[in-house]
Amino acid sequence: MGLLASFAAFVDRLTERIGRWLAALVWLIAAVCAVVVGLRYAFHVTFTWMQELYVWIHAVVFLLGAPVAMKVNAHVRVDVLQARWSVKTRAAVEIAGTLAFTLLWIGVLAWLAWPLVTSSWAIREGSPQPNGMPGVYLLKSMLLVFAALLALQAAATIARGVLVLAGDADAARVPPFAKPGEPHP
Repeated sequence: MGLLASFAAFVDRLTERIGRWLAALVWLIAAVCAVVVGLRYAFHVTFTWMQELYVWIHAVVFLLGAPVAMKVNAHVRVDVLQARWSVKTRAAVEIAGTLAFTLLWIGVLAWLAWPLVTSSWAIREGSPQPNGMPGVYLLKSMLLVFAALLALQAAATIARGVLVLAGDADAARVPPFAKPGEPHP
């Protein structure tokens, strides 16, 4: 059981670091967007690559932010019954749902994204716009990074659920197993 707790803690620390990095990227999006607007309206100058840059950063924030949302239980879910369930029932349902829905969906997404990403890398795909961002293949690769990080966070959720089912009180105080509104460490 110690290995499961260590794995879940490692993934949570990784996800938290990614979350802090993404928070900084949100400020970068705002700054780049402000520069684009300022250049356009003050100097009548536009740079396609700069317009694409903030859209790309925005895409990265959303893709890599999904595991962060899953970790803190901020993703969209229906909690009509969950608040009434015991912690062990919540853990069993979370494990089943993560296996049946989240990991299955991630697997399908990765399987469908793989040819898109590999073909993009094969031709070193760039922007279809004149003077756009080079390296569209790097952005498309974020689909696979997204799938890998979300799968890791899903595995950490399953590991923590197993710990809850085994009676680990610490794991029961962490989202998504803690009751809604309960403080957690």
